[in-house]
This record gives sequence, structure tokens and C-alpha cells, in this order.
Amino acid sequence: MLPEWIATPAILVLIGAASAADLRRREVPTWLTVGGSLAGLLVAAVYGWQALALNLLGLVVGGSLLLPFIWAGGFGAGDALLLAAIGAWQGCQFVLWTAWWAALIGAVLALIARRCRQRVFPYVPAIAMGSVLALLIS
Repeated sequence: MLPEWIATPAILVLIGAASAADLRRREVPTWLTVGGSLAGLLVAAVYGWQALALNLLGLVVGGSLLLPFIWAGGFGAGDALLLAAIGAWQGCQFVLWTAWWAALIGAVLALIARRCRQRVFPYVPAIAMGSVLALLIS
């Protein structure tokens, strides 16, 4: 696991940029998510094999969580890639907490969208808010 003073600012910049892109264009740039993942793994490698292994596991778990929903057409690949990048910075446990909080926030946003008669809404802000809650609570 990486020190918080390194991982927290990186995650905040990552989710901020991804949220802005998703709200503006309804698309998260691949260079942002893949670059964020690679940067997280590179920094973890500096901290040793154990940190790299934990963050690599976080990347795989984060990237895999939304796969069934992507295949069903409910989410985009950018959402899963963002979770993978978060996992690459903070590891498996953190990305699971992020996904948990994001699911709860996403459910509230879905109810609001339905009330406004919208069929779809950007999910990255829910992931961003879930990350912030995971940062504050963990």
C-alpha cells in the first residue's frame, strides 16, 4: 500500500479530471485512466514488491467489478478503467469500499435521474464521491 500523502492527491486529481470529462463529454479519456493506472503501479513498484502486488490486485479487482454491467450495456469501459486506476493507487480493499459507496450514491443519482425523466446519467461522479467517502472513512 502506498503512503496516503502520495496516493490521496493522485486519486483526487484523477477523479476530478475524470468527473469533469464525464460531465462535459460523457466520456472518460482512456489516456487518463490507463495513465493513472500505470502511474499508480510505477509508484507502487518504487515501494517494493509487496506494494506492487497489492496495488496490482487492486487494479484487477477494480477493473473487474463492473464487467458484468458493461457487458449488459449499463456502464461504459471508462467507469471500470477508473476503478482500476483507483485500485492501482490504493489497493483492493480501498477500491472495494469505493465501489460500495459509489453504488449507494449511484442508486440515489439513478432515482434523481428517473424523477427527471432521464434514462442515463454519468456515473463517474458517483465513483468520485465514493472515493472521497472511502478516503474519509478509511
